[in-house]
Amino acid sequence: MTFEKKCFIAPGEIRAVRFTCSNCRTDVTVPIEKVRDGDVGLYIARRCQCGMESSFDAATTATENLIRFNKLLATLTSTLKGQNIEYSLQVDCPE
Repeated sequence: MTFEKKCFIAPGEIRAVRFTCSNCRTDVTVPIEKVRDGDVGLYIARRCQCGMESSFDAATTATENLIRFNKLLATLTSTLKGQNIEYSLQVDCPE
C-alpha cells in the first residue's frame, strides 16, 4: 500500500510574511497584523541595506498586485469566518 503525505496550511496559521533580498539574503519579517493594517508596500519597494533594489517600482501593476495579494492574504481569515467552507494551501512537507 502506498501513502502520500500532503501538508496544508490554513490562513489562520499564517503569522508573518518574510521578504528576503535575493542578493545578500537579509530578510524582514512582517507580522500579519502589520501586513493587514500597515503599508506593506514599504517593504516591497525598499532598497536593501546591501544596496540592492527590490526591482518593484512604486507605481507598477506588478507592485500593486503584490501589495493587493499580501493585503488579501492578511484578511483571508476574517473573510472566511462564518462561511461554510474551509480553505487551505498545500505546501511542501518538512522532511
